Amino acid sequence: MGNSKEEIKNLKDSLNIEDVIGTYVELEYKLGGKCLGLCPFHDDTTPSMHVHTGKQIFKCFACNEGGDVIAFISKIKSCTFAEAVNLLRQEWCNGSTPPQQHIERREKAKAQKPPATPAQLAAMETENVKFMRSMYGHHPALARIHEVKLDDPSWMDGNKYHPNCSDITQTYVDFEVSQAGSTVPSAFKAMRGRIVFPIRDENNRLVAFAGRTTQTITDENRSYTPKYVNSQTSDLYNKSRTLYGLHLAGEPIRTETFAFLTEGYKDTLAMVAAGFKNTVAQCGAAFTDDHAELLKRYTKRVAVLMDADDRGREIAAAAIAVLHRHGMQTSELLLPPGEDPDSLFRRIGKHAFRTIVAESQLTGHLQALKESTGVDLASLVSDNPLESPEADEADIINTMQSDRPRLMAREQELQHQMRKLGSKRFLFGQGPERMQINTELMKLRSQLSEVSKQLNRPVVWYK
Repeated sequence: MGNSKEEIKNLKDSLNIEDVIGTYVELEYKLGGKCLGLCPFHDDTTPSMHVHTGKQIFKCFACNEGGDVIAFISKIKSCTFAEAVNLLRQEWCNGSTPPQQHIERREKAKAQKPPATPAQLAAMETENVKFMRSMYGHHPALARIHEVKLDDPSWMDGNKYHPNCSDITQTYVDFEVSQAGSTVPSAFKAMRGRIVFPIRDENNRLVAFAGRTTQTITDENRSYTPKYVNSQTSDLYNKSRTLYGLHLAGEPIRTETFAFLTEGYKDTLAMVAAGFKNTVAQCGAAFTDDHAELLKRYTKRVAVLMDADDRGREIAAAAIAVLHRHGMQTSELLLPPGEDPDSLFRRIGKHAFRTIVAESQLTGHLQALKESTGVDLASLVSDNPLESPEADEADIINTMQSDRPRLMAREQELQHQMRKLGSKRFLFGQGPERMQINTELMKLRSQLSEVSKQLNRPVVWYK
């Protein structure tokens, strides 16, 4: 039997990549024809390898290994393409199935690997620091902070990275975001050309990186161009025990007495740029018990702010369930459909974004309160003179438009009052003080809505 293109295609069509890889890797089955497993090609302790049955491919989003079933066998057996083809024919095309090997190998690896020593942890962090310093030439502001000489030709590889939003730029500098060049150390090859978000633990140690592609993700390139690639799990970094931004958010969380929890790195940066410095993000899609215990050291109140889509609502619900299991108070904040904090900030600007976040804090809490107690505080707000049925709408509009400076000053004052009251809400439980604050916030929101309407402000809040 030869190795012509047609024969190779027939061989791959006769095999189920999930079955073959499943003899080497313990796979966890998910919806959509995908499976997850510990990648055998690097020191993986949390599932980072995806196996797509429909497309008959695998991809590790940590070490960037991927390909078809022949590529997998060639890699795991350290053999040539032809040898991998012959092995598949011998072991899979004779009516038998090779025994599973992943259980023994996994347990053996765990037993043989001792925890890293302090010196080894320091060495891991040193390698991370070297990689980060290699990127400063792509970001002049970071280069100045870390005293990197920009006239050194070694810093000129690639294009400088900017977030394309002036109100966010300084926050990106503060969080050391940069862009990897085309030449990087071999351990960081998956980061080449990507926007890199350094990840620090709560003690400010540089433990990992997340690299975001600059390409547009489509259905065609999704399998081979992951949106994010992440540092491997190690004794220094475990994404299930790390919250992005906590090294800077710790004190603001204690000061504000609550934390915002977002879905991703860019969302946290947008929140911080808007002034909500008490914001963190989960590293990965799953919020874990370890995340909850970590956050509980700083606060027992969390405002969950995920993407406004079906997936975001699923992630929010899962996070809230974990937080409640640990005895923490939560509030789910709602953004306009299809938006996330980063996209919304860029679209409407800092000040309008702050107003929406303040409104979403109130709306989320009032909905939860109505569902749990039956009390609808919104119905208690009825003393706004602008909503009086006796008021002549035309006269109101004419009066407002003839005095625009006063209206703009009133708009700013209302926004300021709402921010102050919004911050105070988390200081109280479900008692009468909190209900009074909520009532006042509803009054202010009603007044602000009417003033903004007369100033021809764009409608950005989804009702």
